Amino acid sequence: MIHYCCEEHVDIGIDEIVDETEKYPDLELLTEEAKLSTTCHYCEKKAIYKVSNT
Repeated sequence: MIHYCCEEHVDIGIDEIVDETEKYPDLELLTEEAKLSTTCHYCEKKAIYKVSNT
């Protein structure tokens, strides 16, 4: 499971993955290139973080 999140929604992304997997997810800061084309899973803002359980 992967969620791309903006600053405002990163906590929600973390909580959803913890609820599903019962483990703390990996949190990665996106590169500048990735930020340009990636939007937040919860809104239309540019994503800053990749939250994943992989």
